[in-house]
Amino acid sequence: QAQVPKCLHPDWDRGDQPGLRPLRDPLAMAAITCTGDAASEVDSAQPQLSREATELGDGAGDSHSHAQAGGQTLEKSEGTAGGSSELPLEKKVRVALIALFSAVGSTLFGLDIGYIGPIIESLSFKEDIAHTDGLIPSSTEGLIVSLFSIGAIFTAFPVISSYFLDQWGRKVSIMIGSAIFIIGSLVQLTAWSDAQLLVGRFIAGMSIGLLSSVIVLYQSEVAPANLRGALSTLYQLGITFGILLAAFIDQMVVDRNEGWRFVMGIICLPALFLIVGMVFLPRSPRWLVQQGRREDALRVLMTIRTETDAVKEEEDIFQEIERSRLEGEPAWSELFRGRCARLLVLGIALQTLQQLVGMNAFMYFGPKIFKSIGFSKNLFTTINNFVNFLSTFPAVMLADRAGRRSLMLWSSVGMTVACALMGLMGLLFVTQEDAGEGEDAWVVSNHSAGWVIAISAFFFVFNFAFGFGPIVWVYCAEIFPLRYRARCLGVTTVANWVGNFLIAQFTPMLLQGIQFNTFFVFGFFCLVGGLLSAWLPETKGVPLENIQELFDDNALFRSSAVAPALPAAV
Repeated sequence: QAQVPKCLHPDWDRGDQPGLRPLRDPLAMAAITCTGDAASEVDSAQPQLSREATELGDGAGDSHSHAQAGGQTLEKSEGTAGGSSELPLEKKVRVALIALFSAVGSTLFGLDIGYIGPIIESLSFKEDIAHTDGLIPSSTEGLIVSLFSIGAIFTAFPVISSYFLDQWGRKVSIMIGSAIFIIGSLVQLTAWSDAQLLVGRFIAGMSIGLLSSVIVLYQSEVAPANLRGALSTLYQLGITFGILLAAFIDQMVVDRNEGWRFVMGIICLPALFLIVGMVFLPRSPRWLVQQGRREDALRVLMTIRTETDAVKEEEDIFQEIERSRLEGEPAWSELFRGRCARLLVLGIALQTLQQLVGMNAFMYFGPKIFKSIGFSKNLFTTINNFVNFLSTFPAVMLADRAGRRSLMLWSSVGMTVACALMGLMGLLFVTQEDAGEGEDAWVVSNHSAGWVIAISAFFFVFNFAFGFGPIVWVYCAEIFPLRYRARCLGVTTVANWVGNFLIAQFTPMLLQGIQFNTFFVFGFFCLVGGLLSAWLPETKGVPLENIQELFDDNALFRSSAVAPALPAAV
């Protein structure tokens, strides 16, 4: 009679992976990677397990029947998370295309960031909306930019976002967010007053708040552990591509009569494309298991994993959800207790810092800054957007090699240096003068200092784009337990949008009040980001279900660590 290796026995609990319960599904057991001497016993156990499933049922725990099969030995794979087998090329391509297409939603975010700065400066917009051919007051300018963030805060708020994510699912939420974006853009397109424009900005912001809550979550849940970092960074790549695309659109039409309205119409096209395309993309397997649709989840996983990995991952997800159900429906108060509260504070800190380092100050107000110190605002926008887009590719390539922590750490160091140089050059060589019509302009007394400022700005964008920009989203999508993931991601996304609002609203005032000392403020937050990054544990290659264990040895999380389960006696 064939024998089952000890590590595949249904009553055996793996002591080296705390919290993993015995598996009673023979196919799921065959997917487990054995350790020690047991690894050599596995051989071709899976076919035997399929034939002897009845023997491994209720009585298998007492009989301890063992099976022996000759043939090829299934050895533990080195260097892969959880011993998962190599994913075939066609499945790698399929999962990459799913993540890439869903990133069109973040392209909508990038389009808004990229188009609004040049539009505010265009004569046609000033005449149509502000009804002036001069200067738009800085408070109004800040409100036009920042009301978008307020709309995003509304739908990213956990009560709202978790409703869509948990009830409608990740896939449908992306489609709903895209539809709302089209509505907001059309309201702006038809605006003849600042009131209607602000309503449109708020609606468009609502769409991006929902999309920013769901896209990285969807990407991380369809991606295998060894590709999760790279595929999740596609969210930020989509943003940078949208910013670059907006620059080209603005360059072509924004200075024409009613050109800004054409921009609003053009940006509806990728949203419509996303709605249609998402119909053909799979739902998140974790959401399907959460809804009790295990067969559908396994069917999705079979298309983007190897067969054994698909079975094991579906079982792992099911076990995690079952533990959550035994604990009951999570109360909102649970988010603010124990380990979850500490992880939530960590996620809020990361997302807030991602904005407070000042990247969007360059995106929203960069053209005005560079125009006032004597550079071409269009040239700055074009170069800056190219740097931002191209510099995101190192994050895609290195997230699963160098790791999340290293990329965020070096990114923060580079941004700190860039901000310090810009602040210092501004303090020594830049003065503010009245340019007429109530507008102030900066004058650079040293030509070389102007170039140092320009190069430092591009260096800042480079460092943000390969590290703190994309990796913060990746990290926050990984660290929360599935039971609380949708709600916690909602809270951290709200924190990001609050930071975005603060940058949009107060950067014009800071630049007017303390001038180039503003960059010392940004530099301080870059330094804080570096210190926090140095403290974080590395999550690359770790299955989502096991990431909690990484924090057990951390001083601030040690008291909330779960005691490892002891292996049952055999």
